[in-house]
Amino acid sequence: MNPRCVVLGMVTYLIIILIIAVAIAPLASALPSKAQRREAQLRSYASSIGLTIKLEPIPDIPARFRFSPSPNLVAYRLRDASGEDRVQDKLLLLREGEQWIDTLTESALKLPNDGLLVGEVAVLNREVATVFWNEKGDEADVDRLHQLLKDLLAFRR
Repeated sequence: MNPRCVVLGMVTYLIIILIIAVAIAPLASALPSKAQRREAQLRSYASSIGLTIKLEPIPDIPARFRFSPSPNLVAYRLRDASGEDRVQDKLLLLREGEQWIDTLTESALKLPNDGLLVGEVAVLNREVATVFWNEKGDEADVDRLHQLLKDLLAFRR
């Protein structure tokens, strides 16, 4: 066989492989990463137990708290099934160490399950409780978050 034909054949195969790689690259980059699949699984589980997930900015935190939230916090929300409007003003809570602090009174909040420290900021407004969470955890943390939201709704009664 002519060496020139062998080289020409190899170049042809390399060009075909390059064209296929260029065509496949955008498709491969569109696939979700492992972290994105984990977040989607957490959000799907949270939705299945009755939580609503929103991508929204956290409320304004008074400067005196010198609070710097983690990046990429996601709002996990639970609506009170009774539909009663018991809270007149919005209650804004910050997690400091092992407790929740009410930003209005600057006092620690006592909840029935103080071990449920999932999230960084909590908002209680009308018949909705919201906790902003960085989604670092698993389904057990979603369950703790769900219980915390229930406790917050029960707290305001």
